[in-house]
Amino acid sequence: MKLKLSLPRLPSRLGELFRRQGERADFRGHTGSRRLRLLLPSAFLTSVLLAIGIAGGIALWLWLNAAETLAERNRAVPQVKVLVAGGTPPVVAPTPAKPGETAHAVETPAPVATGPGPDDVFPLTKAPTPGLTEDTRNGLLPIIGTDGRQPWQVYARPSSNGDKRGRIAIVIGQMGLAGAATGLALQRLPPGVTLSFVPVADRLEGWIDAARGQGHEVMLSVPMEPLGYPHDDPGPNTLLLGLDPPHNIDRLEWAMGRFSGYVGVTSPSGSRFQADLAALRPVMEDIKKRGLLFLDAGTAPRSAGEFLAVQMNVPRVRVDRAIDQDASRGAIDAQLAALEATALETGVAVGMGEPFPTTLERVAKWVPLLPDKKLILVPLSAVVNLQKPLPPPPPPEDKH
Repeated sequence: MKLKLSLPRLPSRLGELFRRQGERADFRGHTGSRRLRLLLPSAFLTSVLLAIGIAGGIALWLWLNAAETLAERNRAVPQVKVLVAGGTPPVVAPTPAKPGETAHAVETPAPVATGPGPDDVFPLTKAPTPGLTEDTRNGLLPIIGTDGRQPWQVYARPSSNGDKRGRIAIVIGQMGLAGAATGLALQRLPPGVTLSFVPVADRLEGWIDAARGQGHEVMLSVPMEPLGYPHDDPGPNTLLLGLDPPHNIDRLEWAMGRFSGYVGVTSPSGSRFQADLAALRPVMEDIKKRGLLFLDAGTAPRSAGEFLAVQMNVPRVRVDRAIDQDASRGAIDAQLAALEATALETGVAVGMGEPFPTTLERVAKWVPLLPDKKLILVPLSAVVNLQKPLPPPPPPEDKH
């Protein structure tokens, strides 16, 4: 026998049951019985709704406090922590070979070189840096710090020493002479290109701050006597063979005091002066004393610059090619291709040009192509002392 309950009729049956019990208990009058029949169903519904509300409230509380409840549970359960060292994955020792077997060493991947790329823009170390200058009548001049820090390293653009690709450094000289050309160079060239400023330029400090603020390494271009002097005159305070060493050093230090933050000294004009060992030696001594590098621009047929730098242990770099003596697009592209070949063969190559619009255009389009050729553009400081020195220059010709 199955018992069937009809939920909609349940309240009326209960009312009838209570009505009969009420009659037995002698409830007062028919009015009281009717009131009881009307009230009891409402009381039942209220009880059901109250039970549903309590259950819903408990479920809601559990949902809102689940995380806290789990946390309390975890705190109550003993936890065991196992420390795992982070960083470089450990080197796994090779498993000892069994008799008759050959042991195989576990190969670990070669380290990946990290460092800023040639297009990364960031400001270089603020110049002048305290402890790396001395105050003279020619202004603040660079000097090696008492702690051994050298300006050519402190003011350099950072680069990766672990990168095994062929390195190419590009130096754009004669910066600052023409405002339009200088501004265009800062706009177009990637920060990995090194810029060399002349000391007689207007608004020099502003140009230097803008260049170094973008991440360009900067050089100081000192005017030295060329082969065609005086017809070819580099300008005021040129270092001349006709002056004694103190006068030339004074002119050198005047140029050095014009701005701060350069890594070294070069002279694209000094073809005659740099061929004279006696005249160049005091200049090289002052460059060494001040913790700077020397860039031999390669303009002298028998330059003594690199030879003296090697002999005197001065940080040195040599220009391999002038990239825009012929400023046509095809000629510049050919010189850049020649730099690529040198870098692939020897590991390093250095090119130098001027801020001609065509030069800036070709260099800017050429730099992004280097990674596909296993080459990388680096600042000048990243190729210091990496080039094989050229043979010493021949003795000067007898003038008599």
